[in-house]
Amino acid sequence: MHVFTTRKNLLAAAVGAALFCATAAHAADAPAAAPATTADDLPRITVTAIGSSLRFDVPATVTVIDRQKMDRHLVANIRDLVKYEPGVSVVGTAGRWGLDSYNIRGLDGNRVSILTDGVPASSSFGFSTTGMRAGRSFVDPDTLKSVEISRGPASALNPSDSLGGTVRYTTKDPADYLRDGKDTYVSVRERYDSADRSLGTSLTLAGGRPDNGLVIVANHIEGHDLGNKGDVATQDFTRTRPDPLTQNTTSLLAKYVHVAASGREDRVTADFYRNNVDTNVLSAVGQSGTTKLLTDTANDRATRQRVAVGQRFPTIHLGIADTLEWDAYWQESETESQTRTLANVPSRAATYDRLYLSDLQEKLFGGHLTLGKTIDSGSVRQHITYGVEASRTTPTGQLGGQGTNVATGITSSSSPYMPENYPLRFFPRNDTDRYAVFAQDEIDLMDGRLRITPGVRWDHYAFKPDQDDPYYQSSFVQEGLDDVKKNRFSPKLGVTWSVTDNVELFGNYSQGFRPPLYNELAVAWGTARLYGIVPNPNLKPETSKGIEIGVRGNGDLGYFSASAYYNRYRNFIYGGFTLPRSEWPQWAVNQNLLIVMQSVNFPKATIKGVEASGGLMLGALTDTLQGWRVEGNLAASKGDKKTYEGGWSPLNSVDPLTATLGIAYDAKAWGAELIGKGVKRKSRLDDDTTFRAPGYATLDLYAHWKPWEPLELMAGVTNIADRKYWDWGSLHGGVLTNVATGGGIDDAQARNAQIERLTMPGRALVVSARYTF
Repeated sequence: MHVFTTRKNLLAAAVGAALFCATAAHAADAPAAAPATTADDLPRITVTAIGSSLRFDVPATVTVIDRQKMDRHLVANIRDLVKYEPGVSVVGTAGRWGLDSYNIRGLDGNRVSILTDGVPASSSFGFSTTGMRAGRSFVDPDTLKSVEISRGPASALNPSDSLGGTVRYTTKDPADYLRDGKDTYVSVRERYDSADRSLGTSLTLAGGRPDNGLVIVANHIEGHDLGNKGDVATQDFTRTRPDPLTQNTTSLLAKYVHVAASGREDRVTADFYRNNVDTNVLSAVGQSGTTKLLTDTANDRATRQRVAVGQRFPTIHLGIADTLEWDAYWQESETESQTRTLANVPSRAATYDRLYLSDLQEKLFGGHLTLGKTIDSGSVRQHITYGVEASRTTPTGQLGGQGTNVATGITSSSSPYMPENYPLRFFPRNDTDRYAVFAQDEIDLMDGRLRITPGVRWDHYAFKPDQDDPYYQSSFVQEGLDDVKKNRFSPKLGVTWSVTDNVELFGNYSQGFRPPLYNELAVAWGTARLYGIVPNPNLKPETSKGIEIGVRGNGDLGYFSASAYYNRYRNFIYGGFTLPRSEWPQWAVNQNLLIVMQSVNFPKATIKGVEASGGLMLGALTDTLQGWRVEGNLAASKGDKKTYEGGWSPLNSVDPLTATLGIAYDAKAWGAELIGKGVKRKSRLDDDTTFRAPGYATLDLYAHWKPWEPLELMAGVTNIADRKYWDWGSLHGGVLTNVATGGGIDDAQARNAQIERLTMPGRALVVSARYTF
């Protein structure tokens, strides 16, 4: 009852704020002398907010983070990128494994689509500290021009498996730096962050003309472990300081763009990303159990390389289309890990020097074709977009290694020198083919004041395992895994109505479809006297139905947006379900395992919530406050899942209530922004023993100054009050998660983790200087 009352009050507050801002926005444009604004202008307006801009040209909540915001908030990773974005966060650890992916309105990992210039990111995969962990954060924010975040599968143009939403990265173009009369551009940027003692250098080169140019962006960062509020620096699992860590990241983007006289645009893009991390995992040392680690060191390397070509025809004469766009791409992502441990096994009175070698690679190639047709009959104007997409994903992975008995010097890849007989295949070689056909129609009525956007998307999915793969020889695989083929139509319907020239109502209904991935269908694993994972070839696709309604507007005085949403999911895939002992396979019983897990379909899950944001441009009130603005937002949601037993339990991936409030001043050559962020205690969890992160509030200050044209200086002080706090995304997607639950990993130290070690950094300084030649 308390939760329901809280949500109802939040919704009432959001609606009240929206109505107030609507009145203010309308009043701001009331004077007759003001220039007339047509309804057709409204959908094209974007307004600046904390961290992002609101889009008015879609019947859903879509925000855009531009390059200027990224620079002024000194963004270095995806957590920085969405730090102030309502309803959006990041999951992942602050240590060895790093950040994984986004959480949008309570769903994360592979339920969120991440596209770089339209190319999908590889899948999250992970289990076992000495096994494999592969995230989806294969992007350097410094190569990006903008980031667009859509909530839910609201558009037929986005992948239907984006049940949580879609994050679209757009990389930089030559035209961002070149202009007529200036055919070269060179800039160098240096950045330092005290939180992880990192120093980065970025070089941007551009040459040619805006319609025929090349841009190259190169970036390199050297850093260390991310600081926290722990103060115990012991050399074992009792430490609360971070594990010692050094890392470096290198990225390179090269893009050539040619625009012909006809308007045809030709693009060729190549980019490369590599992250290398060396960790002394002291937090794993010294714990008693079937195996006691005396040392644990690791090296992890993640790389991604991509090549893409494409064309856009803004004007063609095909009869069936006025515009055409196509692209084709190839991408390879790989995560390699080396873990070396000195492991004492009391039951054998022996100590083993063990080296684990794991490799997960995902190759992807595909493309898409999109056509557009505009039909204008006078009273009704339609813009129809339709097309096809196709791709093939080929993942491979294995775990190898060897152990040496320290006393005898004997080396072997078999038990007991290693926990199992290596090498191991934890999923079969396979190809996953995806095909999609989509169509969407934007229908403008009533002189553009009413826009109806119906759409539909048909997706076909085919998982094709190689039956000759050694995976099938494993004792962990009890039955064959045949081809899995799924397809579904997903309808969408959106409506926007311009109540006034500055205020619009919007709503949408959408369905989503996410088939099970190879890492949910086929993972098989077992570690004697610890845990096992059983494949589930009978997993059903997840489906969703969602509705969102909202109101938004803007005027000289400010802007606002408020929305409420309700999403329902069926056959919700849960990756960490603990099987009852009666359902264990015989090999698990023989190995005397502690738990056996499997990916299963929970019958239902629901997530509902509200979001609101707004800003007040104080200069519209009086000339003495020109340049000042106040902005804020909030997001609150609640999620539950229905289990096999028929009961309901909280959905842990849903973020606690979050709100931000900021005040900023911008002059011609300088500006400053003070932002406060408050997060409520994470109280709703499905396990009473799990740590409940307390609520917190932080205060951040940013400033930028351009003393003369070639030089721009930026600085930020984060967590000014030096508060101790835990970020739920770091806990949920990090060491406190269970094995195979979404995008997280199983940390062997989970149950004994010193919770202070998982705190976020205290007060930190970050500075940046960019010089343009």
